[in-house]
Formats: sequence, structure tokens, C-alpha cells
Amino acid sequence: MAKTRAIRLNEIGDWHNVAWALARACRGKRRNGAVQRLLARSDEAISQIGAALRAGALPVGRLRAFEIHDPKRRIIHAAPLEDRVAHHALVRHLEPHLERALLPSVFACRVGKGVHAAIHHAQQQARRFPWVMHLDIAAYFPSIDHAVLRQQLARRFRGEGLRLIDAVIAAHGGGEGKGLPIGALTSQHFANHYLNVADRWALAQPEVRAHCRYMDDFLLWADDRLALLRFRDRFIDYLAGALCLRVKPPLIQRSDQGVCFCGIHIKPHSLSASRRRRRRYRQALARWQTAWLAGEIDALMLQRTYDAARAILLPADDPVWRAQCMRLGDGLDV
Repeated sequence: MAKTRAIRLNEIGDWHNVAWALARACRGKRRNGAVQRLLARSDEAISQIGAALRAGALPVGRLRAFEIHDPKRRIIHAAPLEDRVAHHALVRHLEPHLERALLPSVFACRVGKGVHAAIHHAQQQARRFPWVMHLDIAAYFPSIDHAVLRQQLARRFRGEGLRLIDAVIAAHGGGEGKGLPIGALTSQHFANHYLNVADRWALAQPEVRAHCRYMDDFLLWADDRLALLRFRDRFIDYLAGALCLRVKPPLIQRSDQGVCFCGIHIKPHSLSASRRRRRRYRQALARWQTAWLAGEIDALMLQRTYDAARAILLPADDPVWRAQCMRLGDGLDV
């Protein structure tokens, strides 16, 4: 059993910890009106948030729901600014211990990891093993079971701070004790850790030779197709039984055919951006070229926007295709 770490409310609600959390929550958002109002009374806000945390509660504890389409429909639950500060204060104490529990082949929401590292790791495994399975959890964040998550966290942490963790989980409400709010800092770390047992279970199976996960997207490699077919049904049953999760139909194919992961089509010796990423790149070009022609930005700013748009395609890049887009200059498909 993993060694548990004591989390104490007085440390989480400490004035200096909350002040640090306030700075983190407001970073890059100081032009926002709500942020400016909170910073204008920062000492009072730090005291109020710290008092709530030391009592094992969130300052507000309510979420605002709204819908986005990017590209599919999602329901986002946004926490008030005071609660976001509290999340930073809590995660500062939880993150190091949660980080140590994760496997090196897990790449979401981790310092020194990220999308680019996940794609390069996946390409390395595609060169080593001939067959791959891509598996994605259906409606992952809304499906996370609160009881299972609490049990997992209770095996990592102990002490009065568990009351605050319960308050954070309960703030989402959800239906039948399920769901975490998409976009919350705590949700990212809790959701990443929720699948840690599945990562370890998968790698303990004799058929699985390598593994890569970015949040709820799995890539699993094997030496032959039959091995992955045998593993697939057992893994689906494990996810349903242990974690109350359903999966979308898994894709099993040869590694050299390429697999789309994190918006990049990965083959053993090449990377290419997905259609969605290419469309976003063309839209960005068209938007900034229109602004330049209208005199809204100068040539230097246009060059900077080109550099920013190119980042949409990375770590895959196709200079020839980009040059065609630049010559057309109209944002149309090529």
C-alpha cells in the first residue's frame, strides 16, 4: 500500500500559501474586472479564503455552467475566482504526492511532460512494436465516480484535509455522485490520478508491451493483433468494474498505418497534423491576413502572428504545405 501523506488544513489555509495561490490564479488575467476587484482588496480576500480553507470548506462552493463547441459540445463548470484561488492552495500540497504516483508514460497536466512529449514517446513505441490499440473513455469527466475517487485519494492522503477534498468533489454536484467540472485545476489532477490504477493494470498484462496516456486517451502496443484483441475485452471489463467507466469502440491497427493522438497523425517515421489542426491554422492565417490588409496590425505584428499560428501544427510540421497556404493567402483548403 502506498504511504499516505498527512494534509493539514492550517497549512493549506496559511496566509502565505493563500497569497501564493492568489498570485497563481490571477497570473495573466490582471486586466479582467473580477481579478482587479479581488486584487484591490487582496489582504481581505486572502484572510477570507484562508479562513474557509482552515474550516475545511470552499469560500463560495458554487459553479457556473455554460456550453461550448470545440469542436464537440461540452458543458463547462466554472468556479468563482475565490474558489479558484482555494484550488491552487490545495493543489500545491497535493500535486507532489499525486505526481509521484503516476507512471512516466502519463503526460497530461505534468511539469516537463505535455502534448509534444506524449507524441514523441508514442512515435518511439510505434518504431518498436508493430500493433497499437487506441482507446478513449466515453464522457470521461462526467463519468468519474465520486466514491471511487474518494477511496483512491484516501489511500494517498490522511488527516483533516480530506474534508476539504470532499468539499471540492461535492461542489460539482453532478448526477448520482458522478462527475468533475471540466476546466478546474483540481479536476485535472484528480482525473489524471483516477486512471492511474488502470495504467498499472494494463502494463501488468502479458500482452501489453508499451503504454502512453494523455488524460483519458490510451495508446497500448503489442507484438500482434490477436494479443490486443484478447486484452481489449478484459481491459474494457476492468474499466467498467473498477472505475465505472465506458469506452468508445477501440481502434486496433498496425503501427505503420499511423494513429491519430492529441491531434497528430503518428507513424513510426513521420508526424502530420490532423485535419482539425490544419483547419485551425488556415483560419488563423486568414484572420490575421485580413487584419493586416485592413490596417489593423503592422507587418511586424503579422510576422509574430504567423509564428503563433505555426505552433498550432507542432510538433508536426510541413513547410511545403505551409508555403502553399501562405501563397494562397485566403485560408482555403489546399
